[in-house]
Amino acid sequence: MKHAFSPFFSLVIAGTLLIVSCHRSDEEAPMGELSDPIQIELRSEEKKMIESDQAFAFDFFENVFREEALDEDANFMVSPLSLSMALMMTSNGAGGDTKSAMRTTLHLDGYGDQEVNAYYKKLKEALLKTDPSTKLSIANAIFTDQFVEIHKAFIKTNQSYFDATIRQVNFGDPATVDIINGWASEHTDGLIKEVIEETSPLDLMYLLNAIYFKGIWTTQFDKKNTSREPFSQEDGGRADVDMMHQTATFNYTADKSFQLVQLPYGNQAFSMMVLLPVEGLSLREAVAVLCSEGYWGGLQSRLSEAEVTLSLPKFKTEYSKKLNDVLTAMGMGIAFSTMADFSGMSDCPAFIEFVKQDTYISTDEEGTEAAAVTVVAMRKNALGPQQVLFNANRPFLYLIQENSTGAILYMGAVKHFK
Repeated sequence: MKHAFSPFFSLVIAGTLLIVSCHRSDEEAPMGELSDPIQIELRSEEKKMIESDQAFAFDFFENVFREEALDEDANFMVSPLSLSMALMMTSNGAGGDTKSAMRTTLHLDGYGDQEVNAYYKKLKEALLKTDPSTKLSIANAIFTDQFVEIHKAFIKTNQSYFDATIRQVNFGDPATVDIINGWASEHTDGLIKEVIEETSPLDLMYLLNAIYFKGIWTTQFDKKNTSREPFSQEDGGRADVDMMHQTATFNYTADKSFQLVQLPYGNQAFSMMVLLPVEGLSLREAVAVLCSEGYWGGLQSRLSEAEVTLSLPKFKTEYSKKLNDVLTAMGMGIAFSTMADFSGMSDCPAFIEFVKQDTYISTDEEGTEAAAVTVVAMRKNALGPQQVLFNANRPFLYLIQENSTGAILYMGAVKHFK
């Protein structure tokens, strides 16, 4: 069962990042003393929201894949959960058509604010407890313009449900860039050190989500079995890679499009799902199949134990992408326009200037280390004509000028009337 593995496996790890916790878990239990995974009980409505999360994940992945294919067509990884949490925090300040567009993009339209916020809170708190051998953290932060008042209800909601750290900063001060980048580095164990290059006095707010994951394979690869072997590239070329090998019992299935093997971490609460397209099926065609409605659930349902002779390349990917075009294509273009309604944040008109995600993943014989940071940058709208009172009921001066040159023809003073 030995095949040249497609680079596609390095993309689907994003699915494993759909399941992370709300705080950091730094203590790893010895592999021989692991407790069983905790079964997370969800109500029927929460199960539907999980399905909506998955639909958003595949929609997001497919759109990024399409854009990347038209660009450098390099390896990439995204974190659907990091993006959805950052956008959900942002949508708590949105109103009208802007909120509707954001919720539709997230596949969460039809649910109320309290319902969705409570779902995220419950999910992330439960996931923290399910595997003590896996290091997990998820952190949220909101950096706001210290000169603009932010609505207290917006702040309270994101603190209560997302445990968001709130910090007022001066976006006109270059040092603010270091503050925000320092937060990202701290909450990704130093894997992602820079997420923004500059700030502007016109910035209203930066909303950030950071996810860090470090999992140890339940069945590790022996380094002595790693060897240099050829890898068939998507463009038809070949490259020598460090190929890891092992034969063990894994959950496995196959159909006319993919082979699927499930590689668990720790106590098997988390897994990497590796999908290998069949020979002759391009990645573009494979993604179309994977993202078709109902396919993923059906494929997973057919997993069963098998003795698998596994060959998997070691790999590392670092990726950074602005997501404005992707999210516009997914339906939330209004949020990036001056027609956006974020009146729930502040009385200052604003729109999303950009959404950006930075990711990192490294997989070797021991396991996987991965991180993601999503940034939502809010920009103040240019203010329209201001309403002011000008009551010339006391002495005043005046001048008459030629406007194209500024040449002053007359100047005068009105001091009194007879």
